[in-house]
Amino acid sequence: MSTRPLRALLLLSFLSTAAQAAPETAPGLAASPVLPTVPAQAATPAPAPRRTVLLLGDSLIATGFGEYLQNQLAAHPRIRCERRAKSSTGLARPDFFDWLEVGQQEVKQHQPDVVVVILGGNDGQALHTRQGHATVAWGKPDWQGEYRQRLTEFVTAISAPGRKIVWLELPATGRQRFEQKLAVIRDVQREVISGREDAVHLETRPYFTDARGKALSQARVEGFRKPMRLRMTDGVHFTVAGGRYFANKVYPEVLGVLGLEPEEQHTSRPKAAPARPAMQALAPVAPAPPEPP
Repeated sequence: MSTRPLRALLLLSFLSTAAQAAPETAPGLAASPVLPTVPAQAATPAPAPRRTVLLLGDSLIATGFGEYLQNQLAAHPRIRCERRAKSSTGLARPDFFDWLEVGQQEVKQHQPDVVVVILGGNDGQALHTRQGHATVAWGKPDWQGEYRQRLTEFVTAISAPGRKIVWLELPATGRQRFEQKLAVIRDVQREVISGREDAVHLETRPYFTDARGKALSQARVEGFRKPMRLRMTDGVHFTVAGGRYFANKVYPEVLGVLGLEPEEQHTSRPKAAPARPAMQALAPVAPAPPEPP
């Protein structure tokens, strides 16, 4: 038999077998899954930077009011709050406590966006130098001019570009003789602070007087069921309820200066200031600090 027909037969047999096998392998190739493209995740926005508030002042900042205000501000997710206070102090006696130096140290350390200050209740006396020498007696014609200079120097020392200063007006007390001194001090403070573009003079008189201008003895305070007494027996320092009342008034004003609103997650209430320690921490009623030996 010739080999040529045999080769042709073998070739036909091979082609037939390949044709039958092709449909069996094709589905396997077509069935390879095409995985969907995973969309790229959007980058998580960086949290907004926290703002820093610094509280400076005398016994009003040292006790209940200052504690409540600090707790309220610190509870806000966008705020960090620091506090420096010293009872029986002001700008009249740098030999006793030098607020010009301390204020500079505090703003340098904390770099605040806002500084809240309440001072002056102890300043109705002779002005002294750092060395303890009296320069001008209370009530003399030159007193207001020198006090104005001291206040200007202090506010300038704690200021910085982009920083705001919130100066709290000394609250009305209802003590007639003491109010005569405070009226002079308030006028100078209002003049100096209102003349600055970087400062806000916060009027507090509406918080502590009624429609006739008489000092409030009690008011409704959040967290208490009935109207509460605002002042202690000295008529100047706040009770626990009075400190919370004042803080509740100042808190939204500070938020406004910062351009912030109360956040929904900001639900924590300020911690209650214990009454007994606050009573012990109060400064003496006398507006002047003790004379150095």
